[in-house]
Amino acid sequence: MDDFYESAPSSGGPLLSSIYRLSPSFGAVLTLLLAPFAIAIATRLLSGRPSEKVSGRNERTVSLLPYSIPVIGHAFSFLYDPINLMIQARDKSPHGIFALYLGSTTHNVISDPALVSSVMAQRESVVEFAPIAWNIVQKWFGFPKSSKTKYEACWREFSVTFSHLMKEPYLNQLLKPTIRNLEENIPQMISFTDSEIDQQLWERWAKTSCVSDSECELNLMSLMRDMMGHASVPAIFGRALMEKYPNLLHDVYDLDSGFYFFLMGLPAWTPWPGVMTAHVGRHQTGEALNDLQRALDALVDGNPIDPSWGELDDVSGFIMERHAIFKNHDFEINERGDISILWASVANANLFVYWQLLFILSTPGLVDRIREEVAGAEDERGAGHGAGPSVAVTKPVSIGSISESPKLKISHEGLLKKCPLLKSTYLEALRMTDQPWSVRKVAQDVVIKGDKKDISSPSFLIHKGEYITIPHDLHMRDPKYFKDPEKFDPERFLVQNGDGTLSANAKTIRPFGGGPSMCQGRALAEAECLALVAGVLMFWDIEPADKNAGWVIPKQVKTTAISRPAHDTRVRIKRRRFDWGA
Repeated sequence: MDDFYESAPSSGGPLLSSIYRLSPSFGAVLTLLLAPFAIAIATRLLSGRPSEKVSGRNERTVSLLPYSIPVIGHAFSFLYDPINLMIQARDKSPHGIFALYLGSTTHNVISDPALVSSVMAQRESVVEFAPIAWNIVQKWFGFPKSSKTKYEACWREFSVTFSHLMKEPYLNQLLKPTIRNLEENIPQMISFTDSEIDQQLWERWAKTSCVSDSECELNLMSLMRDMMGHASVPAIFGRALMEKYPNLLHDVYDLDSGFYFFLMGLPAWTPWPGVMTAHVGRHQTGEALNDLQRALDALVDGNPIDPSWGELDDVSGFIMERHAIFKNHDFEINERGDISILWASVANANLFVYWQLLFILSTPGLVDRIREEVAGAEDERGAGHGAGPSVAVTKPVSIGSISESPKLKISHEGLLKKCPLLKSTYLEALRMTDQPWSVRKVAQDVVIKGDKKDISSPSFLIHKGEYITIPHDLHMRDPKYFKDPEKFDPERFLVQNGDGTLSANAKTIRPFGGGPSMCQGRALAEAECLALVAGVLMFWDIEPADKNAGWVIPKQVKTTAISRPAHDTRVRIKRRRFDWGA
């Protein structure tokens, strides 16, 4: 046969045959590779749930955001960037409520203030807080699980002691020593020396260095945080505690930094940055407070006390009442939960005063306006009631060429009642930096109602077993309620009264949470924050260390409540010049 007529052999024949023979395996692999994508797409298409009217009722269901991973739901997105996830969901939600699926639980997230008020008005038997609270504090502060029954048996007694923080004369009994400590410490805040031996403890932590014999450079956040702690902690626990344990404040800061580690149950040896530090901080804090409890036991029982504790006569009545409850109900030393009280008195107010002061300093002209208000003068808008100074710096006593430091006198009543602009900056700084969350477990089906004044505002049905999560900062930074929410506006919370004067009104923000979880120390925190900020502004001049860069507001890092700055603020500080007259 002529070769011309033979069909030419195909060079690709063997390769195509091989692929053909392998195609079943290839198809299986391709199916395995594509299956997760197909599942994710199908899950996303099927998981979303719009808000619909409940059949035969006036309420609506809560819309559920679509998710891509079965069972896991929104958990990965929530852990990676919860704020961005919820902001996007909030902006898409017409009613300020939406649902997220986290693992095996549904969380109904609420930002609308009317719906939040409706939740907070529900009974504990309907939306539970106590079981969640115990689970958090037990893991966070390391309470023995066996002590739960003891706390449940005497919870009402503890609640009574907490109520003392909100009313007179108990509130004033705690405020007086705090204000006295501030009046003593603020004039001595800077020693103008580079010798650490001669510096105050707060100066060392602030990395203070002298520019001249009248001006120093330091870290503002570290300084303000410790200044508040050295005033508030001795007022509650007595001076001896911090004298015996001078690093106690920073142990609490380390404990606070490990909040999420403790909730996840990570042991101290976990190879992750910050875990060991948090565990050490909790241990050191607990040891200090256990030592105090043993000393108080000896005091009450009439036994000898370690001389390093002194007389213990300046421990607040609040702590002594709690100690009596611990003793009467046979709490062991390691079961006594004053570590939570110490944390609450340190973690938030101490960090907050830095933010409030920084916002004031960085707003042109605001320092002078607040100084005028605090000194008792009215500004052009009527802020300040012109009835004498709320903070006064008095001329020092001099003998020849030697003179003592000027004296500082603070009236916390005057700051609360006569300084609306200062209080407005307090509320605005809270709005911008506070990030509290309230969480409730729904114990039975509940209807939460919208704005009663708006007939078009819907109500929503939430089912038993689900959770209600209220990130209060989600509302406090919502442009629907606050114009330019990322901008510090010192007058945002000023309102004009019928007599033409101004006052500060918190309006719809809830910086201290709400319901039974609302911070019981909020009145104390407000008074001491206003006192420290006003006292520092009246006594000291503060400028940015880098005058070319000017004031820089750091990015915020989420913590348990008041956000932490991504970096400290380096400043230069010097004592103000006062015209004492003749």
